[in-house]
Amino acid sequence: MDHLNKIIEEAWNQRDTPEVFLKKFQEVFEDYSENAVYLFEYASALDFLGKETEAIPLYQRAIKIGLSGKMKTQAEIQLGSSLSVTGENESAISILSRVQKETGDPAALSFLCIALIRSGETKKSLKTALNFILSSNQGLLPEYERPLSQYLDEIG
Repeated sequence: MDHLNKIIEEAWNQRDTPEVFLKKFQEVFEDYSENAVYLFEYASALDFLGKETEAIPLYQRAIKIGLSGKMKTQAEIQLGSSLSVTGENESAISILSRVQKETGDPAALSFLCIALIRSGETKKSLKTALNFILSSNQGLLPEYERPLSQYLDEIG
């Protein structure tokens, strides 16, 4: 794994030179094509370069073969985002909704709201974000829970 970590680090150090950056991942594809961490990092690199369509199957494969913990959450969020970018909003919303419910991660919520907007569900996006904010019960939110809840009902 140390060797793979070194390869990944060297590749990401070349991210400002896209051809070299991708080549670093491509050169070792045969050796690591069944390694979930490698597939996630390669997908992330493709995503970083705006190649979401190419990244999607790598994210899916990485998740399927065994990412866990924080890296799995990141892969699912990034997969959802890539699906949204490529117009696959229903799949994006499904994945991001699940991740947000399971983890409560604000990043999942943020990408979910973007996917909802892209799918034309602006009101649902706003309600989703405001419900999350209200559920945090921070600051003066408890003082304004009743009127804010009423306003949320008005949104529809």
